[in-house]
Amino acid sequence: MATAVAAVGPRDGANTWTVGNDVVLRTQNGEEVSGCVFAFDRQTNLLVIKENGSHSGVSNIRLIKASSIGEVLSSKQPEKPFDLELPHVDLERCRKREEKALQQAEMESARVGTGVTKEAQAIFDALVKTMPCVWRNKAIVVLDSVFVEEPYTPDNCRSDNEHAATRERVKMVLRHERDRLGL
Repeated sequence: MATAVAAVGPRDGANTWTVGNDVVLRTQNGEEVSGCVFAFDRQTNLLVIKENGSHSGVSNIRLIKASSIGEVLSSKQPEKPFDLELPHVDLERCRKREEKALQQAEMESARVGTGVTKEAQAIFDALVKTMPCVWRNKAIVVLDSVFVEEPYTPDNCRSDNEHAATRERVKMVLRHERDRLGL
């Protein structure tokens, strides 16, 4: 049996959220949200929407502050009673997703130079697409053997003699990328 819950709405003062209703709403910043009303917490003024996930059997739970809802575009009661049972959460899978996301964030943050110009970052971003690169202070280190120093031109590439061929390859790629970037 569906339960009706009154919510303080964004403009009109009172909307009715019925658990189990399929809703489509627009937030005040223009984002359209659709899903099933899972719950409404009067104390925190939070609406819980259960959205379809990216593939079958997966759901996303979204918490929305009712005061951030600009308008309710539609609300339909379910044909059959809403199942109030919480969906299964695979904690191990959540842990692995979190770990993967943290690793990805660390990798992406390592690709951002500290105290470098936008031009230097653009050169790094272009180089890293074709060769492994890391920042070492303000120098770009390519393939662990070639250093590209400010102002990041082919003339500012250095390596030991053992890696001369790699240095020449980096110079060629750097020249091409600088031309492509209009530098």
